[in-house]
Formats: sequence, structure tokens, C-alpha cells
Amino acid sequence: MELDRVSQARMYDAAQGGKQNFSADREALRLSEEISTDAGNALIAHHQHVHRVVRHLALTGLDQFVLYGTGLPSTGLAHQSIHAACPTARVVYAEQDTFMLAHAEATVGRTSDLVRIVSCDLAAPADLLDDPMVRTFVDWRQPVVVGLLAVHSIPPDDIGQLTRLRAAMAPGSHLWITALSLDGYGPTVREEVLRSHERLGFTIHFRTSGQVVELFDGLDLLEPGLVWATQWRPDGTEVAMAPECSAWLCGVGRLPAG
Repeated sequence: MELDRVSQARMYDAAQGGKQNFSADREALRLSEEISTDAGNALIAHHQHVHRVVRHLALTGLDQFVLYGTGLPSTGLAHQSIHAACPTARVVYAEQDTFMLAHAEATVGRTSDLVRIVSCDLAAPADLLDDPMVRTFVDWRQPVVVGLLAVHSIPPDDIGQLTRLRAAMAPGSHLWITALSLDGYGPTVREEVLRSHERLGFTIHFRTSGQVVELFDGLDLLEPGLVWATQWRPDGTEVAMAPECSAWLCGVGRLPAG
């Protein structure tokens, strides 16, 4: 493993004060904060959003979660909030960062029969449908929460992956998407952000709000609809920042019956 190579997942961990990150990740986060002082808080806002969503959905009785690209931080994992609300829920984490996968398997995968850790190319999330472990662990005939928290890995014109996932989901399932968007920033910042990601070797596809809305076509969006991360059912614990500066557009759609 190249410890000097920056990882998006470990930057996510570093922003939350976790311990599963390296100096290269912390330096990349620092440089991001030079472009926008909200960069670190944006990752925290996303992390907080994750817990509000899974808590809400688990409290409604949903008990199957397939979560793509959570970052698997070393503090505050999503399944902890899920199991606090629904102790019998089954949770699949799909990630592609080998370091974070190994850490999660060592600390989580061996301690709970209700959690599975799976390696997955986040640009091709529907491929997970063919994974033997997932096929036996998740009952796709029953409602499932599919969280695409790495939709920025998928090009905006690639609808095939999303189509395959939706076709596998039973009525009453929920598709939850968080998408990186620079709609809240001016052209100078947008250009600097794109250049910095290129220098770090990241392939990230930013979406406009219109492009994200299209991903929910045919679904019933839960209130409050498509909003910035801090605006989705806030509970008073959100990091203080202008909502649009979080750079995360978020929404949860329900597959209607029939």
C-alpha cells in the first residue's frame, strides 16, 4: 500500500478527527481548506447527514441497508446508529479503499453477524448484485435501503448502473443519494476545486441540482426533498455553515408499490 497516496475515504476520516488516516490525507485536507474554508466542515456535515438518514429509516422499520462509499471512518459508523434504532437490521458496507476495508473487517466484520464488508468498484455499484455473499445476506424481495454515497464516482451520463440497482429493489425500498455539487460556489472556486482533484488523481463527477433530481425520476422523494446535507431533517447538532457550502446534495426516494 502506498502510504503517501491520498485517499478520499481517509480524508473523510481525518476531517472527523479519526485515526485511520496518514499525513498525505491530512495535507490534502489542509490544501482543500485553503481553497474553501468549509472543506473540512463539509465532510463533517455529510457524516452527520448519514446518521440522521439511517436513524430515521431504521426507526420506520426498514431492516436491510446496503451502503456504498461511506468512507468507513474510525469514529461513528453508520451501523451503530442503525442498530440503536433497529437491533436486528442487516448492513452491508461497500467500499473500494483497501486500507479502510481491512480496518473495517478487523474492527467490525468480526464482531457482528449483522454487518458485512464488501469490496466494490464504486463506479459500478450494480456489480454488487452478483456478489454471492450479498445475494445470500440481502433479501432483495423485501424492502432495502440502498445508499449511494459515492455517486460522484459514476459519470452523469451513465444511467445503466442506477437502472440495474432500481430493478433489483422491491417496492417500498428506498434509494438514498448524496452527490457532490459545486452549485453553491462561484466559478473561481469551482475551477480550483477541479484542478486540485486532478492533481490528487481523483476522478470525481460533480453534478448540478438538476442532474441529481433526475436520478430520483419515478420515486417518491421523502420530505424535505433534495436539499443540502445540513438541511435534511436537521436535529440541532449540525455543524455551523452555509448549507450550500457543504457541497453535498442529498435526497431519499421511495420506490412506490406497483
